[in-house]
Amino acid sequence: MNGGGPYRRIYPATESITLDGGLNSKFERSIIAENESPDCANVIFSNGAVETRGGTSKLNTASVGSFVGDGLYVRTGRNNVETMVGAWGGTIWQLSGTSFTTISSAQSVFTAGVRFGAAQDENYLFLGNGGTIPYKWNGAEFTRHGVYPPTTTSTVASQAIGALTGEYTYKVTAVNSNLVESDPGPATATFTAAGATLRVSSIPTFAASYGISSRRLYRTVAGGTTYKLVTTINDNTTTSYDDNTADGSLGANAPSDQGVPPKYNAIVYHPGQNRLFMNDADNPNYVKWTDVGEPYTVAAANFKIVGDNTSDLVKGFAVYDNMLVVFCDSSITLGYMPTADASEWRWIVTKIPYGCKSPYGVLAYDDRLLFPAVQNGKIVGFAAIRGGATEPSVTFLTVSNAGSELKSDRIEPEIFQIQEGFLKNISAIVYKNRGYIAVTYGSGNTTNNRYYTYDFSISNLTKKQTEAWVPNTGPKPAQFAIYGGNLYYQSSEATGFVYQMEKAAYNDDGAAIDSYIWTKEFTGDPRDTNFYKDWRYANLLLENSGNYFMNITYRVDSDIGGGDTKQVSLNPGGSQWGTMRWGMDPWGGGSLQKEFRLSFGTSRGKRIQLKFSNQNTVNQKFKLFRLNLAYNIKGFR
Repeated sequence: MNGGGPYRRIYPATESITLDGGLNSKFERSIIAENESPDCANVIFSNGAVETRGGTSKLNTASVGSFVGDGLYVRTGRNNVETMVGAWGGTIWQLSGTSFTTISSAQSVFTAGVRFGAAQDENYLFLGNGGTIPYKWNGAEFTRHGVYPPTTTSTVASQAIGALTGEYTYKVTAVNSNLVESDPGPATATFTAAGATLRVSSIPTFAASYGISSRRLYRTVAGGTTYKLVTTINDNTTTSYDDNTADGSLGANAPSDQGVPPKYNAIVYHPGQNRLFMNDADNPNYVKWTDVGEPYTVAAANFKIVGDNTSDLVKGFAVYDNMLVVFCDSSITLGYMPTADASEWRWIVTKIPYGCKSPYGVLAYDDRLLFPAVQNGKIVGFAAIRGGATEPSVTFLTVSNAGSELKSDRIEPEIFQIQEGFLKNISAIVYKNRGYIAVTYGSGNTTNNRYYTYDFSISNLTKKQTEAWVPNTGPKPAQFAIYGGNLYYQSSEATGFVYQMEKAAYNDDGAAIDSYIWTKEFTGDPRDTNFYKDWRYANLLLENSGNYFMNITYRVDSDIGGGDTKQVSLNPGGSQWGTMRWGMDPWGGGSLQKEFRLSFGTSRGKRIQLKFSNQNTVNQKFKLFRLNLAYNIKGFR
C-alpha cells in the first residue's frame, strides 16, 4: 500500500527522495531521474544531502595591480614548505603571509595576458608561456631553465715562457649551480705557440638571470680538433686564464649535446621516468623531453613529432600510469614507456575521436583523465580516458537510457555555451573528490566567468549514478591551486587577487551566493502518472543552519512562472551559556535537524516541482536531506 489507502498516496511509500544527482539540463524535466535537477547552481552534495556551497574570500590583502591572472602554482621545497607562485602583468610573484611580492629578477620576463605552464622537479619550479625562454625558481634564485652557452669569443696571446708549442684553439662552457654544463661557445682563432704559456682573455661572463656559477675552459692538443678540459673557473667574474697545461694532462672532452629547452607553455613532470616533457612553440607538433634525472638540458634526439603541424598541434600533457598522454587539437597520442630507454617507447595514436585545446584543463581522478573534448574544432563535452579509450557513461532516464562517451552528457546545453575561442582558458583541478573546471561561458565573454564542480564520488543514497555536475556563479577563476590543504583560485578579472574557496562563511567576498536547486517534475507513483492529483504536502528533513530563513517554491504541470513561495525558519532554537536569558529562553543546545511539513494548499495537477533556495542572501545556506510527497488521486484525465 502507498500510504493512506487507494486514493491517498505517500511517495515514495517506503523510502525518501534525495537530490544528489546534480544537473541534468539535456532532458525534459519530467523524465530525468528523481534525484537530478533541471536547474541548480552553487550547491554541493554530501551523504545524500544537497546544500549551499562554501564561500570565497581574498587571500592577499592588497592587489598586485590591475592585471588578470596568467597562472597560479605551488612550489614545495625540500623542507616541505609550500610557496604559492602567481603571474600577473608578465611578472612572477610569490606569496608572503597575505601579500604577494615580486620574485627577484622575475619582473616583466613574460608577456602580460599570456598563460604559462609549470612543473616541479629537483627543487625547482620550471615555468614558461611559449612566447619567450622558460625560467626556473628554487625559492631563492629565478634563472633561465636551460644552461645557455657563451655567444662571445675569447682571445689568445702568448703570456710567458711555457710548455705549449703548436697550434691551439679554445672554447668555453657555462656551468649552472647544479653542475650541469652547457654546450661550448664559439672557438677562438687558432694561435701558434712556441714554448709558451698562453693567456686566454675575454672569457665570457653571464648576467645573473642565466644562473651560471662557474665556467670551464677547453683546448685542443697541438694541431688537434677535439676540445679537452683545461680548467674550471669557479666563479662568474674572472675573464682571463694563463694556460701552461701539457697536452697529456688535459681532462675530459667538451660536451656536445647539451641543448636548451624550447619555448614551452605546457610542461609536465613524469615521476616514473624522472623527466620533464614539454611542447615547443617554435615547432608546435614536437614533444621534447629531458634526460633522466637532469631537467636542465634537452638532447637533440629527445623529441617526438606528434600531430600534423598544421591543424593538429600539441596542446597539453598528462601522466597516466606509466604513459605520457599527449593532447593535440584533434587527436590524442599515448606514449607507452616500459623502460627509461626512449628507443623502447611505443607511441600510439588512440582511436579516441576527440582532441583537446586546453593545456590546463585536464584533471586526473580515480584511474581516469577528464579533458575538454573537441571534435571538428568544436567542444562537445568532457570525456574521460580510461585505459586506451574514452569511458562510456550512461544517463539514466525515467523512460529510456541514453549512452554517451562524454561524462558531461547530462549538461550538454551548458557545454554548447562554452566559448570556442577561449578553450585555452579552461582550467581544472581535483580537490576533495571533486573536479573544479573553470570556463568562459556565454556569448560575448572572453575570460573565465563560471566554474563547474564535477562530483565524481558522491555517496548518493539512490545509487542511480555516482557522478554529478553543478554550475557555480560568482567566482571567476583563471586558474586553481591547492595550498596548505585549501583550494584557491586566481581571478580572471583584472583585479590582481587570489581567493580561497570552500570556506564555511556563505558569501563570495561579501556578495551573496545564489544557491538553489529545482527538483524534477514529480508524477508520484508510476501507476499514477496520468492521474490528476490534489497535491497535499511535502515532508522535508532540513538542517537548522542558522537564525534565518530559506525559501521553498512549488509549481505544477510545467508552469514556467515563479510558482508559490514559502519561507521556512532554520533557527536551531535553544540557548547556550552566555546567551540564555533566565526565565525567558528555553534551555538546551537546540536541534541540528528538523522535520518540516510544507503544505501545497490548493495545488492540483499531474506533476509538481519544488525549488529550495538560500534566498540569495549573504551568510545564509540551506541543506536538505530528503523529502516525501503526499497527494490524493482525483481522476484519469
